[in-house]
Amino acid sequence: MAARTRADQAGEGLNLIARTAAALVAIVALAALANAVLQWRDARALPLRGRLVDAGGHRLRVLESGAGQPGPTVVLECGIGGATAASWGWVQRGVERFAPVVAYDRAGLGWSEPGPMPRDGARLVGELHALLLNAGHPAPYVFVGHSYGGLLARLFAERYPGEIAGVVLVDSSHPRQFGDTRRMPGRFRFIRALLPAAPWAARLGLMRLLVWIVPMDVKHLPPLERREQMAFLGRASHWTGTVREMQAWLPLTNPEAAQTRGFGDRPLAVITADHSARWGGWAQLQGEVAALSSNSAHETVPGATHGGLLSDSVYAAHVIDAVRAVREAMLRGGPVTLGAGEPGR
Repeated sequence: MAARTRADQAGEGLNLIARTAAALVAIVALAALANAVLQWRDARALPLRGRLVDAGGHRLRVLESGAGQPGPTVVLECGIGGATAASWGWVQRGVERFAPVVAYDRAGLGWSEPGPMPRDGARLVGELHALLLNAGHPAPYVFVGHSYGGLLARLFAERYPGEIAGVVLVDSSHPRQFGDTRRMPGRFRFIRALLPAAPWAARLGLMRLLVWIVPMDVKHLPPLERREQMAFLGRASHWTGTVREMQAWLPLTNPEAAQTRGFGDRPLAVITADHSARWGGWAQLQGEVAALSSNSAHETVPGATHGGLLSDSVYAAHVIDAVRAVREAMLRGGPVTLGAGEPGR
């Protein structure tokens, strides 16, 4: 009798495990199905904005505005970690009032098609160059890079030196930032460890849920760009593209950027977020970024966060002002002057 009782208990335990596993499979399947329905809804509510242009065998989404304004064209390069052309909503709206301006999604991000591996900086700037030419935007350019996009600004200027007229770096990354700052190395290791799970989490709708629950800078973008960017953050394909860029950052992109020679005497404006400047070592690195040109100006924006410099209209006005200042310095041949008037005037 005792032996049969133990057998019955073992059987009940196995049945419980089986029922639990079946319930988990059902929950996962339902979550994946619900997320697929939400993505279908997003696709209908948010059709392609801009156009797809060949960048060397694959197409990238490009947003163009300010047609008819005097050149040179302003090129907006976003950071890493999920950003797209939509991240520039406030800035593009401001710059298009006085210059032609282009924002785009790098390969694998947003609306853009995936590109060949590895996704290092050298490949990214080559694809951007092809995109600009195929989209009908010839040089020269004013290159505006946010965060990781600052490394790409260095690489673009190094590879195509005659095509850069001026540069704006917005809380720009630095090749040594993971060794010369206190908080960043640990934060980067944490993100790099978790990020490969993001595409799988997105398939189950978890990334979409996270975007709604966790306070994020994206929620301060203009309504259209906010809806678009939040939809992208729920897509597995978008996170796969992000993971591939992140995997190339330390071993490839950082050494490539470290070997560049700077911007010479081209006008350069450096905008630093006040909150970022509090990270140990970040302010010093931003000073080194400003020294990449002999004609530069550096402004730290009080109260601004790293992402808020783009997503918050109050802080984005400082970026718009910096673009205008670099263009004016380029056209008149004088020094870059920041804060000469109300930002975004």
